[in-house]
Amino acid sequence: MESPEFPSEEVPGDFREDAGELAAPIRLPIEVLGREGLTQTVTFDLTSQDAQQPLRLWMQVHNLTYADKGSIRFNTGTWVNLNNTTVTVEGLGKNYGGIGGGFATLKLNVNVPTGALVTGTNQLTFRFNTTDGRSIGYRVLKLNLLRADGSRVLPDSSFQVDNPTNWKAPYTDAASIAEGEKLWRTRQLVRSYKDSTVLRARCMDCHAQDGRDLKYFNYSNYSIVERSKFHGLTETEGNKIASYIRSLPGSAPTMGRPWNPPYQPGPGLDSKPVAEWSAGAGIDAVLEKDRDILKYIFPSGITKAAVATTANLSAREMPIALQLPDWNHWLPGIHPKDAWGDAFINHKVNKAYAGEGTATGTSAPIRELAAKVKAAGYTTYKNELNIPHSSWNQYLYEFISPRYPNATTGLDINYSRKVYATGLWHLVKTWEIMQEFGLEGYQRQLFPTSRDARGWMKNNSFDTSPHMLKLPKNNTGINDNNALMFNYFSTVWYQLTLILFNGNHTDGAERNAQRPIDWGYSYSFIKNIQAGTPGKPPASGLLTLWVTKGMQIANNTLKPNAPNSAGWCPLYAADLSRLVAPDYMTGWVDITPQERKAIMEALLTTWWEKTRQYAKEDWWNGGGASTTETINGFYDGTLGNRLWFMLPQFKYHGVNPTLVDEIATWAQTIWTQADWNIVKKATCAPAGTFVRCSSEKF
Repeated sequence: MESPEFPSEEVPGDFREDAGELAAPIRLPIEVLGREGLTQTVTFDLTSQDAQQPLRLWMQVHNLTYADKGSIRFNTGTWVNLNNTTVTVEGLGKNYGGIGGGFATLKLNVNVPTGALVTGTNQLTFRFNTTDGRSIGYRVLKLNLLRADGSRVLPDSSFQVDNPTNWKAPYTDAASIAEGEKLWRTRQLVRSYKDSTVLRARCMDCHAQDGRDLKYFNYSNYSIVERSKFHGLTETEGNKIASYIRSLPGSAPTMGRPWNPPYQPGPGLDSKPVAEWSAGAGIDAVLEKDRDILKYIFPSGITKAAVATTANLSAREMPIALQLPDWNHWLPGIHPKDAWGDAFINHKVNKAYAGEGTATGTSAPIRELAAKVKAAGYTTYKNELNIPHSSWNQYLYEFISPRYPNATTGLDINYSRKVYATGLWHLVKTWEIMQEFGLEGYQRQLFPTSRDARGWMKNNSFDTSPHMLKLPKNNTGINDNNALMFNYFSTVWYQLTLILFNGNHTDGAERNAQRPIDWGYSYSFIKNIQAGTPGKPPASGLLTLWVTKGMQIANNTLKPNAPNSAGWCPLYAADLSRLVAPDYMTGWVDITPQERKAIMEALLTTWWEKTRQYAKEDWWNGGGASTTETINGFYDGTLGNRLWFMLPQFKYHGVNPTLVDEIATWAQTIWTQADWNIVKKATCAPAGTFVRCSSEKF
């Protein structure tokens, strides 16, 4: 066995060979990873002018998942714990909970204590204070000192960004690499160095089975070693596992980093190889403001053509003001084997994946089927794999639904974590299969009429949401464990479904009001993410994206009366009433009235061009309309009531009155029991944060 090599990335932070020389560049990221109390120190030089004036430390930090997880110290001064009281979190990261909130990567700043810095050489030390039983620390991605006017003290030459392409394996001999793989697959683990409980799961069980996720997302050797030690392995064993990971075939995408959320949308993603899609567009693609999405939805100005039902706006390329979950969040905090024991091991959901346990009645393991599909050139993808994968999803539901938290178990934070982790396990293993067998680029083998060339088999991320897993709103076990975490992570998992598998094919196959997207749930959580978040950050740009995609996905060969609302459905997917419903109104605060009017008119125009194509009978016979229902304009009611409510509201906001009245005239032929002239003549006025119209009778 060769002696281990320790390349540059193995030693995070900085060093100085001679105190009289200028500080060496600060290597980024600074990985503050390891046991409790671990520190990493960087060194920098200041002029006397900068040392004597008020400064702030600005940082971009990944994985500050709870208060006081980390702390900083200038020179030999007092340690400053990092929490939402001691730091100022910037941008939307603050709205979504700051430290311990929804954003895994935060921009924040801290006032430098008076007298903490000196002329010449200074040290800044980062400490990992305490683990929550799962985490091994955090990463500092960027940092600088800021003067009172916001200018940066440290020049770009003060920093050196670590490049994963330069990384080397600690061991390069075949025997060490083979032993590393064996350790990955078979080594017994303990819960942590603080809890010697033996785990039934192995490394391969929570991660991709071959460890490809650690290579794909460029986890450093250092982080792999420290995580190995956390679970009871020696440093030598950790180095061998890291060597095995480095030996895996292929190269990792540039955007694949632990802090870059998988599939984070952004412009240009569709033009990259499909193998790079999962790496996403990077953390810097996250918008600072929700309204910034408008220039991507409407690149040539707000026009009907940009949102036409016949177009295909790529959700993969539409940047959003939300961070999707990072890979750390994807990984289950506890494996179902350790959460549920033999009940999981011997259930169909495990048998269908691993071929393990005593369950009967399943097909061959999903991995075996995927290998056959790949060997056959993917021509058998739909029947050979997609259908059994649907069964695998059903097995997960059959296993987890009896275990949804109830009035008793829902009081236990660890129980919620077990339920959530089971959903995450299934999601990670689906990612494994999609990646290992190269399936993401074969969407049209599943659905020949798909408008999207790439995608997943099913809406696994939708079913991973805290909402779908029935987690208690105030006891999800996620980060700060409050209702905001319930809303945030339900929203972003739903957003990922819009990106991965949204049913965007013209034949409407395998689609209804509930699957693959429950549009009512999705719209409700866009409402919740603004109304239930401190500061009520607007989300009407995001809502515009969803409404546009809803109309485009609902524009297929099926009529309004298609079973299960699989066709053109203004009540669910193509529900424009959400643009003016009272609980959504605060979402428009950063969009000008002129922009809002133009957006609403463009959407209503293309909506009307599609809606008017259908005969009355298509609406009456299962299409959501009735000539006997009560029409009172309740905005969360039936299709007729939503239209009654929304049309005067659209007119109030400046939408072409001729267009609005034309739709009302048509509605009169569908809902004949109501006098739609009342809608045409309605007057509206502001009422707090929303608008009330004289036509409303609820």
